[in-house]
This record gives sequence, structure tokens and C-alpha cells, in this order.
Amino acid sequence: MNDNQNLTIQQVYDKEYIPYCIKWGRLTSLVGVVVSFAPLVILAVVFKIMPPLNAILAAATIRISACLVYYFIEPISFQPVLGIPGTYMAFLSGNLSNLRVPCSSVAQKAAGVEEGTPEGAVFSTIGVAVSVSIVVNLAILTIGVLLGVQIISLIPASFVSALTFLVPALYGAMLMQMVLYTPKIALISVPLGIITLMISKTGLFDSSVAILISVFGSIFIGRLLMKTGWLDD
Repeated sequence: MNDNQNLTIQQVYDKEYIPYCIKWGRLTSLVGVVVSFAPLVILAVVFKIMPPLNAILAAATIRISACLVYYFIEPISFQPVLGIPGTYMAFLSGNLSNLRVPCSSVAQKAAGVEEGTPEGAVFSTIGVAVSVSIVVNLAILTIGVLLGVQIISLIPASFVSALTFLVPALYGAMLMQMVLYTPKIALISVPLGIITLMISKTGLFDSSVAILISVFGSIFIGRLLMKTGWLDD
């Protein structure tokens, strides 16, 4: 493939593919926001069930204070892996940390493409699309809803308790991928994450603040080292 062809592909990606994904991503995200309030509207309008305003404000305050930091952390930390199209799809469908991001990462590694590149974004979209497919979701959710209790009752208690380590195991696998493919960046982000987590255990700040420091600290230090040329292969 010559340089002209590469330039043409890049132009198609920048001027056609990404704007198209952003247009529909914004639209579907706005529709998702509206639809998410539909049960509340039905309860209030159809069934005349409406809690007091002070209860709504109290619940909203608690929820926002607990999750506000993640509104900034997750898009910034997940977007380099998911790409722009995958980010819209993943945040609309949910289950980012335990399903969408691992599927995106595995798809890119299997295809042999680099995260953060146009090729990576395309294969990330495929990985997220497979993970959010109607067939997969409906099949798993249906089995879980109908047979979940029966299946769990047949599984040994030791195995059930081990399922609590499923998400940490997924993140551990993704961490090892990062260490193997970008060991210099891992030398920055891993110790920084461990140090901030240990400090948060002392009660100096919350664990969400530790995540915030780890994410933005790794980005800031990485950019400084990139300018010095230390991260160059």
C-alpha cells in the first residue's frame, strides 16, 4: 500500500467515518438519556407516584457525589482503548469495565493493531459490537433471569465466592497486556496507582480520588517523558 492510498484511508477515516459515528453517537446517546427517564415519567404520570422534592434532591445529591468523578475518569481512561465509535457504543450499552473494554482490547490484540490508531478504533468497534449484540446479551440475560438462582444453587460455595474476583481478573489480564506491549508506560502508571491506593487506605482521600490521580498523573508524566524522548522505541 503506497503513501497515497494511506493518505486516502486516513482522510476517509477523519472526514467521513468519524463524523458519521459522532453524529449518530450523539443522537443515540441523547435518546438513551431520554429513555432512561421513561420509567420515572410513567410512574409519575400514569400511576401518580411521585416522591417529595426533598427526597428526590437528597437521592440525586448522594448519587452525583458518589459517581461524579467517574463521569470524568471513565471517558478519559477508556476512550484511548475504545476509540470514538466504541466509546459511544460502550457508554450507551453499559458494562464497560467488565465486558466492553476487555472485548475491545482483545479484538485489537487479536487483529495485531495498536490502540489509539484508526485501525485500532475500527477493530475496537467490532469487538464492542460483538459484545453488545442483541443475541449475546439477550441469551445471557435470559438464562441468568430464568435459571440464575437454580444454577447458583448447584455451584459449590467456594466457586461462587471466587466469582467476586472476576472483574479484578479481567483488569489483571488487561494490565499484563499493557505491561508487555508498553513496559515503559507501565513503569509509571503501575507504581503511581499502587502508591495512591495505599495513601487512600490511610483515609487521606477517597479511592475515587486515587483513581483520578492515577489516571491524570499517568497521562501528565507520560506526556512529559514523551517530550524527552524516553518513551521512543
